[in-house]
Amino acid sequence: MDGVEPVLYPLLRKDLVVQGPRYAIQIGEKIIDYNEEFRLFLSTRNPNPFIPPDASSIVTEVNFTTTGSGLRGQLLALTIQHEKPNLEEQKTKLLQQEEDKKIQLAKLEESLLETLATSQGNILENKDLIESLNQTKASSALIQESLAESHRLQSSLDQERDAYLPLAESASKMYFIISDLSKINNMYRFSLAAFLRLFQRALQSEQDSSNTEERIKLLIDALKHTVYEYVCRCLFKADQLMFALHFVRGMHPELFQENEWETFTGVIIGDTIRKSDSQRSARDQIPSWIEQERAWAVATLKTSLPGLYQTLCLEDEGLWHTFSQSSVCEQEFPSTIVKRISLFQQVLVVQAVRPDRLQSAMALFACKTLGKFIFHQGASTQQLNTVVILVIHFIL
Repeated sequence: MDGVEPVLYPLLRKDLVVQGPRYAIQIGEKIIDYNEEFRLFLSTRNPNPFIPPDASSIVTEVNFTTTGSGLRGQLLALTIQHEKPNLEEQKTKLLQQEEDKKIQLAKLEESLLETLATSQGNILENKDLIESLNQTKASSALIQESLAESHRLQSSLDQERDAYLPLAESASKMYFIISDLSKINNMYRFSLAAFLRLFQRALQSEQDSSNTEERIKLLIDALKHTVYEYVCRCLFKADQLMFALHFVRGMHPELFQENEWETFTGVIIGDTIRKSDSQRSARDQIPSWIEQERAWAVATLKTSLPGLYQTLCLEDEGLWHTFSQSSVCEQEFPSTIVKRISLFQQVLVVQAVRPDRLQSAMALFACKTLGKFIFHQGASTQQLNTVVILVIHFIL
């Protein structure tokens, strides 16, 4: 449900009617017996349900939505339990000891106040009271020192735990990436429990390394491979290429410069050109070798990404002759240009000039980026080829 029905207000307010030995409540036009152990739970999939002001005071709202920081902490705890269980045990013991010390300190303060309140006569002449105060002060100082030492040890342990934080952050990012798929199709819903099983499976993979930093990189690559393969098997074929690009975009935003993704998805559609120039003037702005029906797309690319357009040197028809005539143009970029633009910028050029090869260009971009990042940089050629074959199998 997305709200609180007014008919439930008497029940939520507990407007009980006493009828002899029993309690009753009016729901609508009926009076129903009320059990004191009755509890009502209302649930909704809406993360921001509307609760009227008159109902907010009688309803307790509990948000079970998974957050990035909460999931990151949970994944970090799972990682530490698997990689360094002794570290997690020490952390737990320190927290328990710290709580015990705080309880002892609170009891000493309470005892001190009670002693002062019950003392009779001149406090300065009461030797037992003064001795008790001195003992309390000494015990309090020892507890404070123990708490300070506990904080120091916790800081040291936290530094060791934070070494595994990049793995937890990457895993948390992956979960929200696959959660976004439900916006495309309601069938694409992945539970947190299923993702945690994938995460634990990646932790148990054989990724031996004496260096902690190297070990984390290997675990991140193993998790990417596991999650990507698992999700692709659940998707319709028409959505597999979309997920490949979405996965690359979510995990590696550094591959996309400003306004590039917006231009690709159509968020930036060249409103400036539309308002100031006609279709004929757009035709005049681009080289003559580009087909007329692509004039608007290339003009939009020029306006949205002027730096990229200048780098392409599209005015040089001889430079782009092979590209314009090739049946696999995504693989036939001019050698002088391909060194100066990124992989995704190549996709943008194909989208603007040769949209007939856009799907192949997108698949090639996904294969290259996923093959580069799913395995570590030192992976063998055979491993990389295996990933490329896997990606092509899932995408095309």
